[in-house]
Amino acid sequence: MHSSIDNELDVESCVQRLWRGKKWIGLGLILGILLAWAYTMFATQKWVAVAQFSRPDLSKVTRYYQELSKLNQLSTYADPASTTDNADVDTVLDAVYQTFLQQLASVDNRRRFWLEQEKADKGTSLTPTLLDRRVASIQFAAGDKLHGTVDTLSLTAESAATSSQLLKRYLTFTDQQVMAQVQQQLSAAWQSEMTKIAQQIAFEKSVAQAAYDQQVKQLKNEAAQSDDNQTKTAINVIEQTGPVASDNLLHDQARLAALQSGPASLKPFTSWTMLQSPEPPISRQSPRLPLLMVMWGLVGILIGAGVALTQCVKKKE
Repeated sequence: MHSSIDNELDVESCVQRLWRGKKWIGLGLILGILLAWAYTMFATQKWVAVAQFSRPDLSKVTRYYQELSKLNQLSTYADPASTTDNADVDTVLDAVYQTFLQQLASVDNRRRFWLEQEKADKGTSLTPTLLDRRVASIQFAAGDKLHGTVDTLSLTAESAATSSQLLKRYLTFTDQQVMAQVQQQLSAAWQSEMTKIAQQIAFEKSVAQAAYDQQVKQLKNEAAQSDDNQTKTAINVIEQTGPVASDNLLHDQARLAALQSGPASLKPFTSWTMLQSPEPPISRQSPRLPLLMVMWGLVGILIGAGVALTQCVKKKE
């Protein structure tokens, strides 16, 4: 029985055809590399500046901590003899840093930053699409203690110097937003404490007035029954002096007087500690020329090999 395979692959013949058409393969390789190089020259470049940071130390937010300590000491429910311990310091630092992280990752905060940059660069016009791209160019990655990572912020721009400069501006802008928010929270806490003390003073005055009225009424009843001149004299003295303020009332009035000046204005502060400063990146993220050259070079080789095989088939025909 005789059998024949018409479509049997002749490897040796294919290799010979490819060798004879090596100029097409080389040409395809060169063209692929040139196309990759040309693309990198005209494509939008992406340079990524990176900053890493952690919680600030007390020296950076001293003024804010002092104002909170003062408010705590003047609080209605605080013990004047008590002092703020280290746990409270940690609580204040954590609160400031969490406010910073919330602002840092906020879409609205990034949008406000780019709109301010548009005002500073008067020649730039941000369309809604471009604004969304700018907002997306700033990325925040929260740290994870279990995996040994820290909070990281990155900004993508068209040049290394620009990415570093804009990232520094964004950190400064966010610090300003944090300081404004912290100042607002401090003023609100201050006003709330003043309201509490004013209510406490009003209550203590009403108690003192009720005790005074009860004492005067009792003395008048005694004077009417006994017609004692000494009692009448005591009534006149009490009516002239009025209700006697208790120690708590005097204490609360002193607290309120101390709080009425309001909290001091905070000086600009840094709500983070830098672990990695946003220096200009050494290499760009995109486009990656070596990778593109390899990819397009392989594509050029495949196209050249196809042309070489096709040419050999045409010659045989």
